[in-house]
Amino acid sequence: MLNRRVLRVRVLQYLYSYYSLVKFSDKPEQLKPDFIRNLSASLEEINKYYYKFLSLPIILSDINAEKKEIAKSEKIKKSPSRFNFSENIVIDFLRRNKKLIDTLNRFKIDWNAKTPEIRNWYNFVMDNEITKDYSSLNNPKFKDDFDYLKKLINKILFKNEDINQFFEIDNIHWYDDRIIIRSMIKKTIESLNSSNFNTFAFANLSEDIKDDINFASSLFESIIDYTSEYDEYITKHSKNWKIDRISLMDKSILRMGIGEMVNFSNIPIKVTMNECIDIAKNYSTPKSGLFINGVLDVISLNLQKKGIINKSGKGLIDNK
Repeated sequence: MLNRRVLRVRVLQYLYSYYSLVKFSDKPEQLKPDFIRNLSASLEEINKYYYKFLSLPIILSDINAEKKEIAKSEKIKKSPSRFNFSENIVIDFLRRNKKLIDTLNRFKIDWNAKTPEIRNWYNFVMDNEITKDYSSLNNPKFKDDFDYLKKLINKILFKNEDINQFFEIDNIHWYDDRIIIRSMIKKTIESLNSSNFNTFAFANLSEDIKDDINFASSLFESIIDYTSEYDEYITKHSKNWKIDRISLMDKSILRMGIGEMVNFSNIPIKVTMNECIDIAKNYSTPKSGLFINGVLDVISLNLQKKGIINKSGKGLIDNK
């Protein structure tokens, strides 16, 4: 299961976009299904970008192999160690892995070694001191290959601004997804630490992605369907604040908090409130956390008294 924080943030992002667009739409009723579909797709696509980034060392290694072939016909011979990259045992294992090959085909991921971006990334990698040290080794051992791949991923590729910008253009959620993907790749690479690769396994995005998508889409839909009702709660319980004066981001977080407290009986009120407060601190103003806390606290107490919020004790789960 994806971390619920990730799902809440994604729901918030789509809520903010929805509310920004709906007031300008001639057919607002058509927006909701499109947003739910795009929200679901954005979560499923995290896997796509995980495999796309994981396959990047392979195409860079292929360019190194290409350079090695060219060097064979050159009069001035280059040190064989300069082509350690193309002979990296761990990268070669990934290159030949059937599941990776099949997954790249399924997602239609096909890096083109001739594109300027890839060539520039390759030059950046080869100029890095980590690669230079690796390229100076004569007959590198398995551990050398393994250590280099780890450093290549974590200290070179993930830190390159051009690479991150490329993925940001391709995926508007890259800023948030990158954290998840980096963690997944780290786990995957760590499982390659045996020379016979008997411990290898691809890290899973989620144990049940359908359940994650259902949670996110259900939360989003419930908030959209009951926005007017939730806004009445906010108006009534936000002292000295007219709802029109509350920023769209803070309103979206409040609506999300109310929607979760009302519609998800197995999630404790404390968890919902803490999550909304933390999200407000990260995605809104410095004072928003206190504001969200105060308003949601009053609303939750009021709705519990009215029986609108009902939490089932046995089924409560602290699933942050």
